[in-house]
Amino acid sequence: MKGIRLLVCLSLIASLSCKNNRENNQDDNSRKDNPGSKKVQVQGHRGDRGNLPENSIPAFLSAVEKGADVLELDVVVSQDKKIVVSHEPVMLALYMLTPDGDSIAKENEKNYNLYKMDYDSIRKFDSGSKKNRLFPNQQPQKTYKPLLSEVIDTVENYIQVNDLDEVKYNIEIKSSEKNYGIFQPEPADFVDLVMNIIEEKGIKNKVNLQSFDVNILQILNEKYPDIEVAYLVSKESINKNLEKLGFIPDIYSPNYKLLKNKEVVDSIKERNMDLIPWTVNEEEAINKMLELKVDGIITDYPERVLNKI
Repeated sequence: MKGIRLLVCLSLIASLSCKNNRENNQDDNSRKDNPGSKKVQVQGHRGDRGNLPENSIPAFLSAVEKGADVLELDVVVSQDKKIVVSHEPVMLALYMLTPDGDSIAKENEKNYNLYKMDYDSIRKFDSGSKKNRLFPNQQPQKTYKPLLSEVIDTVENYIQVNDLDEVKYNIEIKSSEKNYGIFQPEPADFVDLVMNIIEEKGIKNKVNLQSFDVNILQILNEKYPDIEVAYLVSKESINKNLEKLGFIPDIYSPNYKLLKNKEVVDSIKERNMDLIPWTVNEEEAINKMLELKVDGIITDYPERVLNKI
């Protein structure tokens, strides 16, 4: 009997060891509570866009399976006030097909305004069969623009069923002043619609919301101060960017090309902001970001960063 019990114990130990082969990411606040305890955070940009159709269920599950820490995604709003996962508020000619399988002419993109379409109609369009020519490794497959609620439910169920590590969600609210009332609701309404989903799904502790639109971030900071926010920037001046925003965000998320040296990185980190650049795909750029000790990397190819850390 002692021999049998010993074998059972050894089996359990081996099982637990295998289960923990990737770093546990369940504690959303561990990075802030114990800085330096975690390796660089890997964010799958639009899921796994380099390999599968962007912002699709297959791309998100692929990123999870590869071991990404965070799923980066974009949201817009449909006519019936549904939160749709899409980078554009229109059907982009680059990779979208009509329900009949026809291509969409570039000049006709804005005729397919998602804010003027009910989600049932949006879902019928094919976002994966027409290969995105910008990503030669992308594997085309028929898919659609999912709801944010569906992405969360599907990912959470997939993780539970397959006993995988938890992931966070980096949700970009796609917003621009010129689009208010035309391709999107007003910022306050947009924020509330997104937060309703996050609160309904009970995932506030593993979500951050990001945007280029300072109006969106200011509303979040005032109305939902407990939600983590990331400031997306494409301009170089850190001081001017922060002056425009009006507060210090949790995360500063610049185009990686703006991080030219350690002095720039230090000037961001000394303001107590995490630094997570976008979109880092090539080996040289990945190596540079790792050398600069950024807190996270947003990439279309999560496996390229994961293989280096």
